Order: sequence, then C-alpha cells, then structure tokens
Amino acid sequence: MAEYKTRVASTSRRDQQSNNSINKSWSHPSQWDSGEEFVLEPGVIIRENYRLTEKLGEGGMGVVWKAVDLIQEAGDSRNPYVAIKFLSRDFKDHPDALKALVREFSRYKKLTHTNILKAYGLDRIGDRFFMVMEFLEGIPLNKFIRNNPNGISLSEAEYIINDMAKALEHAHQNGVAHLDFKPANVLYDDELNIAKVIDFGIARRIEEIDEDDTTRFDPGSLGALTDSYASSEMFLGLKPDPRDDIYGFACVTYELLSGKHPYQRKKANQAENEKLSPQPIKSLNSQQNKALLHALAFNRNDRTPTAAQFLDEFFSRKKKKVGFVGKSIIIFLVLVVASISALTFFKKPQNTEIETEIIKEQVQQPKEPQPVVVVEEPPALACEQFSTKILLRDAHKYMQEYSIIYPVGDNALEKYQQVLELCPTNQEAKNGLTNIAESYKNKAKSSLIIGHIKRCQKHIDNALRAAPNDPDLIDFCKK
Repeated sequence: MAEYKTRVASTSRRDQQSNNSINKSWSHPSQWDSGEEFVLEPGVIIRENYRLTEKLGEGGMGVVWKAVDLIQEAGDSRNPYVAIKFLSRDFKDHPDALKALVREFSRYKKLTHTNILKAYGLDRIGDRFFMVMEFLEGIPLNKFIRNNPNGISLSEAEYIINDMAKALEHAHQNGVAHLDFKPANVLYDDELNIAKVIDFGIARRIEEIDEDDTTRFDPGSLGALTDSYASSEMFLGLKPDPRDDIYGFACVTYELLSGKHPYQRKKANQAENEKLSPQPIKSLNSQQNKALLHALAFNRNDRTPTAAQFLDEFFSRKKKKVGFVGKSIIIFLVLVVASISALTFFKKPQNTEIETEIIKEQVQQPKEPQPVVVVEEPPALACEQFSTKILLRDAHKYMQEYSIIYPVGDNALEKYQQVLELCPTNQEAKNGLTNIAESYKNKAKSSLIIGHIKRCQKHIDNALRAAPNDPDLIDFCKK
C-alpha cells in the first residue's frame, strides 16, 4: 500500500456527536453535519475498509468509484475490487435521496441473478451515503456501442441480448420494473462474454402501490427518465409495466446491431407523432426485424409482452429444427405413402356387388387412430444449442470466481451437470467436473496429512458430487 498516497476519510468529533443526536433524521441526509469535508479521489480510504482507485461514472443521482476491499486484499483475494456508489452532492439534498438509495439496495438484494449486479451493503461517512456493489470488468454498453458505430454481428450480440433479456425476465417475474433501461445501465465484459444490468435507482413495483404510500417518490420529479429509451406510457405517468422495459430493451438491441437509435433518439410520443419507423437492419432476416418492430411498438398493447417472448420471436426458439435422422424418417414415410397411393390409383376397379357392399361397410366403420411418429432430436443438435454455450460460459465464469459448488443454483458444478444433461458427450463439461473433483481431492489430501479426518471427508463428499463413479474417492480418508 506504500505506493498509494492515501488520505483517510473520517468523520470529526462534531460529526460523531451528531450521529447520536435525535434531531438528525436518516430521511434527510442533508441534515447530517459532515464536519470535516473530504474529497472523493484516488487513494482516499473509506471507513478503513475501502481504498478508492478510479471514478467509473457519474449521473444525476450518484457517482460510482472503483475501490479495493482492503480485507479481501489482505486475504490475498484474486479479485479484491468493489464498486461504490455515492449519492451526489446535488442529489443528496433531495428529501427522498436516501429513500431512493435504500430502495435501490433492496431491489438488488431481492433480484439475485447472474445477469444483475450484486449489492453488498449500505453505509455512510459524514453526510455522504454510499452503496457497495460488485465490480465487473468491462465497459458500459453505451461506450461499447460508440466503439462499434456500425453495429456488431448477431453472432457477437447474441450473448448480450440473451443476458439482458434474462435479467429483465427475472426482475419482472419478481414484480419489479427497471424503468431506466438504456445502454449505460448494462455492463459488458467481452472477455467473459457476460452482460449485467445495473442501476435500479428508479425501479418500481409492477403492482402499483397506493398513492399515499410514504415510501414512494416520483422519479419524474427527479428528472430521472432517459427520454430516448422511455416508453410513451412512462411519460404519461401510467402504472409500471414489464412492457415499459421491453421498449427500452428493444431500443438497446436495435442500437447494438445497427449502431443507431431506432427513432433518431427522439421521445417515443414525438416519434409516434412524426410517424417514424425503424429501418430494417440489413444483417437480420425478416423474422428478426419483425420481432424488433413488435418490441418497438409505441402502444403498450401492441408491444411484445415479455422478454422471454422476445427471445422466442427473435431467435425463433419455438421452432425446433429437425436433424438429419428426422429428415430421413420423414422422407421415408412420404415415399411409402406415395407408393401405396400409386398402387391404389393404378389398380383396375372391380364393380361386383360384393365389393360394393364391402366398400360401404368400410366407410361406415370408424377409422382406427393412426400411430403418431415421434421424431426425436439427435444428441448432436442438443450439443449445438445456444443454451448449452450459455451454461458452459457461466460454468467457466463461476470457476474463475471460485463459486464451485456454492451458492446453490449459481455454481460451476451445477452448470456443468446441466450441460451434460443436454449433451452427454460434451468434453468441456466432463473436463470441468474432473477439475472440480481433483481440486477437492487435493484439499482432502492436505487435510489427511495433518490429521483432519472430518475435513478430509467433507472435501471428498464434494469431490464425489463431481465424480460419483470414481472408486479412488470412496475410502480416500481411511488411508
């Protein structure tokens, strides 16, 4: 730490006394007397826990800094960084400033998802309130789009579109509308190929709360809406709806693929009055352009209702392809039917009375139900599915983050196992499980050497989750 010229940001005695004052209200941050002023700059240490390194961005409500978690650094963590969002000097004087930050934090805590940024805690120093969040390498999507002014190919954008949609679908299923979905609120790491949605500062419940609810504040009064990504209904002050986010999401997707905003960055209601229509993106087929137009509809009732449906429409995911084996079976059945029809057609008709009666009898009797031919999708096709690639990407990411078997649902072990359920021959997933088993086997060996049998067995139990058929693991701790 010697290379840093640090300055500890701390509260004065006057400020510490004010912390105990009953006249100070957490509802009005500006009432806190900060005492000794401090400036946010590289090297400043916050609460003896975090050292600021660089400013990442600034908006109307807050400023975000990258910082080193000093405890993580002391523990030799490979990733000791966090992001810290401070209420801006201007916004903190607003009577709902802290309320907005607290509510944003509660949204993050509720919406635990791979593609939504994690929030760790709230704190304050003097009159500066801040939220500590996960730090993600990469850049905001607005900068990424500026770096690609002509847009990127669909194959490059597929991960980003999928991640954004999954984040919104998760939020909507949990009753939360983001309401400020724009490129700046999506962070993209092009090395891990992962995108995460951030900034739930003006997010609201989809089921609107009562008008007299004192915990509510009007985002419009803060000037928080981003005009070119807000739906017409948001300007009209209608109740929050998932389709508000779908409009912004479609704008971002269009911009990502073309480099241009679909409506020349004009407000939705202005674009509608001017009868603007997005130009088809040349690199997309008609189905994909149609899906984008559906999501960009000015009227909420005409707009794609969910992010999941957008993915279905845009990537045609409801239409399962028939593989080579399936096509062969279908061709064979067509040929058989054609042959039978030809024989029947060329057969010389007989006009005897007996045959006439037989034909009448056959017509009157109900037909036997025909057997349904089920064409199974060959394993090779499942291995090529985009969902398999997504699972592998997440598994590799969790390995790097040391989320190997925990937390439940967000760990490398489960992702590799899900890949093998779809594609039993996938070698990447097999190698991943082997590495997990070897890792815990090595930990067990270290515990066994120093005589910690219980700890050894715990590591072996974890190894067996990755390699249940490995005979060397069964009695490993009894050696």
